[in-house]
Parts: sequence; C-alpha cells; structure tokens
Amino acid sequence: MSTTRGWSTELEGLRGFASLWVLLGHASLLVHCAIPIVSMPSIGVDLFILLSGYLMAKNYIERQEKEPWNSANTVKKFWIRRFFRIAPLYYLLLIIAVAYGPWFGEMRDTIAQFYPSTATETSRYSDQSVANIIAHISFIFGLLPEYGFNTVLPDWSIGLEMQFYMLFPFIMLLTLRLGYVPTLLLIMLLCTIGRFVLAGYYEAFIMPSMILIKLHVFIAGMLMAEAVRKKQLVYLLLALIAPVVSAIIAIGVSKLQIVFEAAMIIGMTAVLWQHRPGSLMEKLIKLPRAILTNRVSTWLGDVSYSVYLVHLLIVVPAIALLLRDYNMDALSAPLRFAIICGICLPLTYGIATLLYRFVEKPGIQLGKRVLAPRPSAQDVTG
Repeated sequence: MSTTRGWSTELEGLRGFASLWVLLGHASLLVHCAIPIVSMPSIGVDLFILLSGYLMAKNYIERQEKEPWNSANTVKKFWIRRFFRIAPLYYLLLIIAVAYGPWFGEMRDTIAQFYPSTATETSRYSDQSVANIIAHISFIFGLLPEYGFNTVLPDWSIGLEMQFYMLFPFIMLLTLRLGYVPTLLLIMLLCTIGRFVLAGYYEAFIMPSMILIKLHVFIAGMLMAEAVRKKQLVYLLLALIAPVVSAIIAIGVSKLQIVFEAAMIIGMTAVLWQHRPGSLMEKLIKLPRAILTNRVSTWLGDVSYSVYLVHLLIVVPAIALLLRDYNMDALSAPLRFAIICGICLPLTYGIATLLYRFVEKPGIQLGKRVLAPRPSAQDVTG
C-alpha cells in the first residue's frame, strides 16, 4: 500500500524489478542469448532514472515546510543525504573494480573470443591511472567522455545520478521563479537544443553518462510526481514529451526503448495514482500493485542498488570461466542463460543482501549522524 507521505511501497518493487532486469539483460547479452525486451538492460536503467526524478520531486515537495527550498541548509542536507546513500557502497566496489580491473578485462576478452559480437574495449577495465581514479572518486567521470564508461562497474549511470543530484536543488529553486511546468519544459528544450549546439560533445559518449543526454527522463519523473500529487493528467501528458526528446537526442537509445519509456511513464503513473475505490482503474492495477508490494518485491527493492552495482563483478567472470573451462558454448543459448542465472542470481543476491546490511545501511546512518544537530556549548557544560 502507498503511504501519503514518504516512501511508496510500490516504488520498492519497481526498483527491485529494474535491477533484476539489468542483471538478466547483461547475462543474456554476454551468453549470446537474445531474449526480447529482457536483453535490453538500458530500459531497466531508464526505469531507475524515472524513479529517481519522481522520488526527488516528491520528497522535496513534501519536506518544503520543514526544509524551505531557498535555504542553503536545505541544499546542504539534500546533498549530504544523497552522498551517503550512494558513495559508501560505490567506493567499496570501485576499489575492487580498479584493483582487479586487468583481470576483469581478461575475463571480458575471453567472452569476446567465443562471442565476438559481445566485444567491448576491455582496456578501459584496466585503467588504474590516477586521473581515472580521481574522476571516479569525485563523481565527475560522467561528464568526461574518456572516463564516463571506464570500469567494469555499470557506474556510468551512477555518475549521471550524481549530476542530477547536484542540479536538482537549483531546478527546484528555478520553479519558484518560473513555475513548475515552464521550468521543466524549458529544461527539456535546452537538452534538445544542446544535442545540436554541442553535437560533438554529446556523440563522444559511449554510454549516456552526461546529464544533458538523460536529464529529460529525470524531468519526466518529476512531472509524474506532480501528476500523482495533484491528480491531474495534464502533467502525465507533459511527461510524455520525454520520449520525443529521447528520439531527437538518440544517444544510446533504440526505437523500442523510446516506446518502453512512454509505456513506463504511463504504467508507473497508473500504479502510483490513488484511484477512486471501486473504479475500473483501481481494479486494473490491483494485481500490479499486489505484485510490487509483496515481501519478495520489497526485498528486491531493498537490495536493488547493491545488485545493480555488484552484478557484473560476478556475471562477467562466471560466464568467462564456464566458457573457457567447461565448454559452455557447446550448449544451446537458452540453456547457457539458464545455467548462468542459476549460478549468478543466488550469488549476486546473497552478496547484495550482505552489502545492503553491512555497507548501505551503515552508510545511510552515518549520513544521518553527520546531519544530526550538534549539542551547543551550553548543553555540553550544563
């Protein structure tokens, strides 16, 4: 069930299925088993982006009375919360990704020897330069074409997310001056114009890790939040401008992904909308809501960030070793996919559960301690 304020349980399920989608998508691609829709992990990433835009807007608006948007302290709190939500786990796995990068590169080369169509520039896995490390620690790598896709981690989207967090408070401040809809539509327009004015910069990215390439999708999530909050379909219609912008920008996006982008915007809004009891829409979304809010889906959502970040550290070597040492290539594509799922799903989710408990949650708590009010000198001496 959704709560009026704070987190909506359905969102946990959506996050959980998004991370599972990305995992299964990468696994299917790397074992050379084409599965309709599943073999497009980029759609799962788009779902994450929509969720992020939705949640940031929803939570920021709900906290407005206690945390005014024009207060520097509000902006500081927002950035600190987001940093400690993302950074602790990311830094831990970044150490592993860089330290063992050459080995992961060898594993990736092994897969490419069996399935050349899966080949990628594996030298990026072995980049242990100071410049690459600093770019990733500072989270500016997403803005730099040569570093935006430069580790074994699927962290291009993490850099993208951090860029959105950096911009978001200023976007919300601008809405106070120009209005919510005019501001968000103006940003979509600027992203579109940038595609032509900065064509070389846009096209230099292997993955869409630069914020202007994907900002309109975050904006769509923000418009969805307003549609659900105000129960006005006009915001949903405006959110559907985002797939049009995606088609124009067309960096790292397929026609099918654009169609799914539109479908996800409509579907998410339908599920999160509070429909009239007994209405047809309430009956139609009853099953999706039940699926998204059950215990398994909630758990999938809890560990989704860990699953997303860690899965390639498990999937890549598992596939490479099975191909090299156990002749997995002699099996049919569906059987290869089934075997790798049978091995990697338990491993990934088991490790992710530990990471969630011992890294993510303590990181979040550390952020809360940083934000906790400091006792005054009078309190200490009194």
